[in-house]
Amino acid sequence: MSVSVASLFLLVAACSAGESVDSVGGTDAAVEEESAQPETSSVEAVEECDPLVPHPKGAFEFDPQLDESLPESWRTEFAVIMANLQTVAPISPCLHDFTDYETGENSVKSPMKIYAWSNAVSNPWPEEKPGMEGKSISGNGSDTWMILEMYQDDLAGENLFKYSVIAHEFWHVYQRGAWMADSPPGGSGWPVWMWEGGAGVVQNLYTAEHYGFSDFDNNLSPVIATALSDPSDFELYERDGGAAQGKSDINGTTQTFMVLALAKELQTTRGLTEEQAFALALNPPAKPDSETPFLDVFGITLEAFYTSLAQYPAVESGQDWFEGKVVKASAVMPSKDLTLTAILQPAG
Repeated sequence: MSVSVASLFLLVAACSAGESVDSVGGTDAAVEEESAQPETSSVEAVEECDPLVPHPKGAFEFDPQLDESLPESWRTEFAVIMANLQTVAPISPCLHDFTDYETGENSVKSPMKIYAWSNAVSNPWPEEKPGMEGKSISGNGSDTWMILEMYQDDLAGENLFKYSVIAHEFWHVYQRGAWMADSPPGGSGWPVWMWEGGAGVVQNLYTAEHYGFSDFDNNLSPVIATALSDPSDFELYERDGGAAQGKSDINGTTQTFMVLALAKELQTTRGLTEEQAFALALNPPAKPDSETPFLDVFGITLEAFYTSLAQYPAVESGQDWFEGKVVKASAVMPSKDLTLTAILQPAG
């Protein structure tokens, strides 16, 4: 995924833009790469905006452009997934006020267009959006859009990625609206692994609830053990000198594991319920303007959290297609009955 507008949302996917586009957030079933980094964009947010107060521009909406190259079943399910997600995780109306620092323009327009097609055909919108490919949230400084180029293999098979990627990309839009602050864009300065790992958790929670299966059932295998020799590597994308969405981060599982481990740590050290811990890990408040923002929000230093990851042992993968040691991640897997509704809209 790539980010435009100085890293808006983050995801995985190699998104190309023909009009000087920056893309953010993109995912593919294989290793994904992000072309925009949080620190590189400059965005101003309207601090007075209260997400709980109706916005003059109304709710933030989407405008799906679904090409007929996609199976009718996928297009039907897409509508169901988007409706479900917008019910449980409505996009903050404050996103209307997302302004690009360099251009001074409102760079996230509602309704946000979603361009989806099968890679059996070339980009169906070459004049309107030249160079689109992959899966991402992309922008050019004056507008932002979602790209979903769906691969034929995923569409034809039983792989739930064809549906989970919708939740993944949606969550990047949700993050941008919920995490707006006067600090750097792309998560208000939070590490990349919190952006990508959070989207990874959400896509799996969604498929577990609605399809009865997710990568949690396989303990996210493989979370490559050697990848966590220095967890701070996942604060940046591989293209920016880090490890996020690189060769050691297959399908983003390492970053997803880190967010799960953070939720587990919050339950253990702060006594939060599972729902409370995931709510904080997935949707933290704006990054504090201090020298210890991670400590301020989570009650543990970032360094201490990284050290805590060593408690999860490395074991042989046991899978024919991957040789080597993987992190035994079963201890951080969420409860089978945990849902996004329970996390984001707790009762009472």
